[in-house]
Amino acid sequence: MKITKHALFRMQQRGIEEKDVASTISSPDDSGESFGRRKLARKKIEDKTLEVVYIEEDDKVVITVYWLEDT
Repeated sequence: MKITKHALFRMQQRGIEEKDVASTISSPDDSGESFGRRKLARKKIEDKTLEVVYIEEDDKVVITVYWLEDT
C-alpha cells in the first residue's frame, strides 16, 4: 500500500492511523467503485465510519481518507 502526500496530510489532519487505512482496504465492511479508476472502501471503526479512496496499480495507492458523517 502506498499513501500519497495528500492522503498523509489528511490522515494527520483527521486523526486517522495507517493501520486503520490498511484494515479498511484489506477487509472493508462495504466497498464499491468511484469515478474513473478510483475505488471506495468503508469500515466502521469504534463509533465512526472510515472511507478510503484508492486506485489499484502495482500496489494500492491511497488518494484520500475521511470520516463519514453517521446519520
